[in-house]
Amino acid sequence: MRGSAEIAFEVEDPEAVAAALAPEAEDQIQRSHVRIEAVEGAVLLKVESEDLVSLRAALNTWIRLVDIAIKMVKV
Repeated sequence: MRGSAEIAFEVEDPEAVAAALAPEAEDQIQRSHVRIEAVEGAVLLKVESEDLVSLRAALNTWIRLVDIAIKMVKV
C-alpha cells in the first residue's frame, strides 16, 4: 500500500529553510521520495512512500529536520 503526506510549516523565511534542507532532500532513500518547496509564508513538505511503515519513518525524520532548520534560520 502506497502512502503520501503533505505538511505546511508556517515560517518567516521559507526560502532560507528550504535552502537549508535542499542537500538532505536531494539524498533520497529508496522507499520514500521527499520534496521541499518554499511558498508564500510556508515550507511544504511532501513525502511519498512505498508503504505506511516507510511513510511514518520518513515523516518522523523530516518533521525533526524541518524543526531544526527553522530554529537554525532564526539564530
